[in-house]
Amino acid sequence: MKYFQLSLLVLVFIFFSSSVAFSTATNKFNQLVLAKNNLESSFGVRSVECFPFEENIGFTEDQIPLIERCLTGTNLFKSALNQVPNAEIYSVGISTRFLRTGGFNTVLIPWNASLLETVTFLQGKISKKKQDFFLSKVSTLKDKINKNFNIFSLYCSQRISNKQCVAGYEILASIKKDSETKPIRWQEIILDDRQGLGKDSHSYRIKYDSTPKLALKILQLDPQKVWSPRNQMYKSIDLKFNKALKKRLQVATYFCSSELTEENCIEGMTALNEMSEKQSMRMKAWGEVVIEKYNTFIKDDFDVSIRFDLPVDKLVNYFSSKTNKVEATENFVIAEKLEKRTLNNSSGLRAVCDLEGMRSKLCSKAFNNFISFITGNRDYRVKNPWTNIMFIDGTQLERVNFALNSSARHSYIYIDAASEPEDLEDHLIRFKK
Repeated sequence: MKYFQLSLLVLVFIFFSSSVAFSTATNKFNQLVLAKNNLESSFGVRSVECFPFEENIGFTEDQIPLIERCLTGTNLFKSALNQVPNAEIYSVGISTRFLRTGGFNTVLIPWNASLLETVTFLQGKISKKKQDFFLSKVSTLKDKINKNFNIFSLYCSQRISNKQCVAGYEILASIKKDSETKPIRWQEIILDDRQGLGKDSHSYRIKYDSTPKLALKILQLDPQKVWSPRNQMYKSIDLKFNKALKKRLQVATYFCSSELTEENCIEGMTALNEMSEKQSMRMKAWGEVVIEKYNTFIKDDFDVSIRFDLPVDKLVNYFSSKTNKVEATENFVIAEKLEKRTLNNSSGLRAVCDLEGMRSKLCSKAFNNFISFITGNRDYRVKNPWTNIMFIDGTQLERVNFALNSSARHSYIYIDAASEPEDLEDHLIRFKK
């Protein structure tokens, strides 16, 4: 079973006693990372993800309430573990439903559940005997599947329950192979609650309740043929839109989500093309543009995502707040200069900004606050093993989940770049020698 996807770096903080684990400051992101640390040090929870399967978010600012709700759900989960300390949960997704998934140590918890509901759910622990039986059954089914179909990576999505996962394996195991059955060319097959392309051109999702006939049809698909229409689609897009977008907006690269049909993708690209005719939009800084099914985000100075069916006038109005090219360049230069000023400071911390989803202006604010903190606290020294402080945009769900589950857990302190000076001091003082 695979656990919730983790990013490249993992957040870890020094062991705090429960009485000081939660910040008294107002910044929700800073409180959230400290709450996650408390779960880790007190209950062995390795991963906390905020709304891991939430897709229809909306606009950039619509992520903020999800992060606030994630903090509420994390605190709820901690309170429940205080009453059920032997729950043995290693990964938790703060979500919209109760669900045991990924074996027996991974769960989804609704952010707004009552404490009683959550405690009752955690108390429904499956016995070791039943766990062993389940794992043995999964192993037997996967062995049977791989005798007929040599699938390099076969696993269940965290979207579905253990029971649904087994049902999916049983369907695949029931398929009869004959002389006309072709070798499987997909490198990865995911049993899920939906069907379609996976995370890349080598991955495909099969619904756990598909019929054996449909499942076999999917397994026999040729990945190249599946992706060939998309390759042709991009060629058509390049012929129709590339010159205008490169010349007008100077977009670095663009592509469409795999969830979109060709018609959806063309609709989104047409809107982007019409938007490029507006002089005000040509003044903006554009990098990577992703046409998506649901969301329109301003990610940083350059990169954006655009919902495919939004009217052009609404897009123009929304992106009017996006940084223009001159401002982006100036802010970047300022941020670079401030980062150099933080080098070899007396605290022992190297200060950096997140490489993704960070506006230069926000990064500059964070560096300025850090410099002011060091200047006003000459005797501040950070404890070992902390060597880095990374500023994150604590209003972006993807970057919050990155920080909550980062793999550099023994050296990085994560903090919201938008933290006010008192919030930054409140956070850093916890790491003082």
